[in-house]
Amino acid sequence: MNSSRGTIKTVFIYSFILVLFLGCVTSGEREHQSTLFSSQVTLYLHGPDKGSQDITFDLSAVTLVREDGAAREIMNTPVSINSRMIEGSQILLGERTIPEGTYDKLKLLINKAFIRKEDRTAQLALPAEEIVLDININLRKRQNTTLFITWNADASVDDGYLFNPLFSVKQQMPELSSLLVYVTNEGSDNVSVINRQSGEIAATIMVGSKPRGIAAASAGGEHLKVYVVNSGSDSISVIDPTTQKIENEIPIRFGKQPEAIAVASLSNEREFIFVTSAISNTVSVVDASTYQETEKINVGRGPIALATDPSVENLAGTRFLSFEEVNILRSYRDKFLNVYVVNQNSNSVSLLRIDRETGRSAEVIDLNVGWRPVALYVDYKRGKVFVANYGSDNLSVIDIVETVKGNISGAVSTINNVGLSITGVVSDPAFDRIYLLKESPGAITIVKPFTEDIDSLKTVMTPVMGTISVGSYPRALTFDPEGRKLYVVNSGSDTISVIDKTTRKVEQNIQVGNKPYGIALFSTQ
Repeated sequence: MNSSRGTIKTVFIYSFILVLFLGCVTSGEREHQSTLFSSQVTLYLHGPDKGSQDITFDLSAVTLVREDGAAREIMNTPVSINSRMIEGSQILLGERTIPEGTYDKLKLLINKAFIRKEDRTAQLALPAEEIVLDININLRKRQNTTLFITWNADASVDDGYLFNPLFSVKQQMPELSSLLVYVTNEGSDNVSVINRQSGEIAATIMVGSKPRGIAAASAGGEHLKVYVVNSGSDSISVIDPTTQKIENEIPIRFGKQPEAIAVASLSNEREFIFVTSAISNTVSVVDASTYQETEKINVGRGPIALATDPSVENLAGTRFLSFEEVNILRSYRDKFLNVYVVNQNSNSVSLLRIDRETGRSAEVIDLNVGWRPVALYVDYKRGKVFVANYGSDNLSVIDIVETVKGNISGAVSTINNVGLSITGVVSDPAFDRIYLLKESPGAITIVKPFTEDIDSLKTVMTPVMGTISVGSYPRALTFDPEGRKLYVVNSGSDTISVIDKTTRKVEQNIQVGNKPYGIALFSTQ
């Protein structure tokens, strides 16, 4: 009898602990846990091409229905949609993690609809039931399926008063890799794929937890790859850009919370991946042919960004370096490749000299820069590395030639009066400009580097030539391969701003996933 009571008491205690534990888990944590066993669906609405009708409707909910009748909401936050406002563009309707399986229906619930003609607005009658679209999609575990709804507004009104929207739905097929932009979405655990020719989302790829850094392998290689650092799951997702599928997962064992990634070729046959680990203060070196970590390199505190020397062919036709300086760099590159690591907590850049023959680090050199550095850009035509300092009103400039000569103490200079809270930097030698990304307010600051003949005045002169407003809390930017447009990642507004560098105008804002973080494109070089 006492034994039975003890057993009941034990079961009660364990049940109480289980309920208490589950109650302490936040909804966000439960959703993240569920992603380990489920699929992900992303839904976009493609606006009509320019038409004659001016129609507005309120979309209340979108639901996916499985073959067995089980329904899952993809969108339940009402949104007002106007045909004129979304002409030729896309809007993100919803993104959810749901159970895998085959789904055959997509249901849309519409609340209100209006039509505007000759400055008069009239309410339209609604369909008696939900709008049902027939689909046939097979959701697989740990994969994203992106659906695209197209709306024909001009064919959506019957008899002048009944709103009977004409929708079609499809899955978009993979597109030419060289025209794609890849954006990591830290809050969505996925990657948005953008066709930079059309400015539309082409696909969404589910990766690991908290994806941050991203890099595209050299377009000169035989097999193109996109590498994504998953900070929350200590891994690298390898994407095949011809299928937009994950083909491999590489565990990072030498470090914790990997942050940034870069890829470089040491020879025609050997490509290496470099990954910073913010908690471990290390860089992991991964052989891209075997996906094995080959070395752990200690760097400064809080490594947050890194970049490698580009192809030595970038030196061809440079107007910023002398013949002697070009030869110094070419001779150096026969033996070594530089990897530059930004250490935000030690206010330094670690220069890793990688032996091209062995693929291992030959030396680590620490260079002091400004306060709280967070980003960098290697401008090989100038022979410079530009370092953005979030907490300093200056841009640090590392002279690569001086580091090769061994003049470490004289290798770093500054461009002053550029502003605070800088989160990104790219250089444009063609226009003799530097573009800095300012977090607050969200903007690009355009800077002109000073030449050596006015070096004595650069401490008092402002180098700022203008600004371009972008989205909320921008955190990364890059050029397209042709050097014509800038792409800005706006973490606070979940968008990518596309900017024409000649007109200095934002051409487009592309909606991506939650908390976009990093961006990568395939180079044409």
